[in-house]
Amino acid sequence: MRKIQWASWLMVGALGVTLGGLQPVGADVTSDRATAIVTYPAVFASTTKETVIQLSNASTDPVTVHCFYVNANSHCSNDGTICTEASDCCGAEGCGICEPGWNETDFRVILTPLQPLGWLASEGMSKFPIDGLNRTGVGGSSNAGSRIPPVAENPFIGSLTCLAVDENEAPVDRNDLIGEAEIIREPEGELVDVTGYNAIGIPALPGQNNGDDTLVLGGPAAEYSSCPNILILDHFFDFATDPVANASVTTTLTLVPCSEDFLRQAPVSTPVQFLVFNEFEQRFSTSRKVVCFEDIGISRIDTLAPGRSLFSAAVSGTLTGQTRIRGVGESGHTLLGVAEEFRTDSGSAAFNLHFHGTRPGSDYIYLPPN
Repeated sequence: MRKIQWASWLMVGALGVTLGGLQPVGADVTSDRATAIVTYPAVFASTTKETVIQLSNASTDPVTVHCFYVNANSHCSNDGTICTEASDCCGAEGCGICEPGWNETDFRVILTPLQPLGWLASEGMSKFPIDGLNRTGVGGSSNAGSRIPPVAENPFIGSLTCLAVDENEAPVDRNDLIGEAEIIREPEGELVDVTGYNAIGIPALPGQNNGDDTLVLGGPAAEYSSCPNILILDHFFDFATDPVANASVTTTLTLVPCSEDFLRQAPVSTPVQFLVFNEFEQRFSTSRKVVCFEDIGISRIDTLAPGRSLFSAAVSGTLTGQTRIRGVGESGHTLLGVAEEFRTDSGSAAFNLHFHGTRPGSDYIYLPPN
């Protein structure tokens, strides 16, 4: 029997990192209440890493959900294979370019009253428990008409966004959806490691949704609540030794823009500023462009030499710190994200970021025609 390591703790919280004037203030988005839009920023599928997606209906009425997988894999220009860096595209006939990608696959799910559903990202779901033929739910409700395809490629990196719609696929202001994700790693010859995070929910504003294909998040014509102005990450600096577990710690950050263009299948790009504070409240800063999706170790945000990064414990001078993450400039869209901590020989932990404030402007999600 395989042994499974479950990790749901965050040692930074246990150490009580508190930096003056930088405490998180609640924004309108949430990770612990039912909403009309739920986003899973980190979805992976490969031979050694898998994601279990969980989506639940918190209402006593059926709800129809329209979901969009975003495939953020890069591909070689010469042969179309999946790549992570330029050297992956070199062969006997020369080298191609590792080109960033952005592709969406959408699907529809009908959830019966108070129903939870769960599926593997790599497999999807073809048979539903309440199929309307052999079994029906409350009031004759069923999952008939639902389909959940597997992710488009394996390996896969990307995200998932789901929203409440009516029977004609028009968005509706029903705050009934709750989501969770579990990331399962099974390196060859090692223990299975499972981490989990809550999907990020964006509430609909009652009576404000006009049902068209452009969703307005925040701002003067808002149909949904604003995305957070700033994301706050409390963390160990990379390569610090956790004094409790006596293990070296590294952190991976996953970010996606709150704005998404599913109509044109166009990636949204935004410059991102990182303000980093150590335990002495000394401030460091760096910036990086995020296009569609970013999954990166924090000590690689500002350099290709992690030991020299401002996110390295040797450079920051303290074990723990806090990073404030914000889209800046004219195209500085707001962001959503989650993080994962890894400890040598003692497993990992995924966790949601804190949210701070809102912006006067709007983010937009553009949908294909109903």
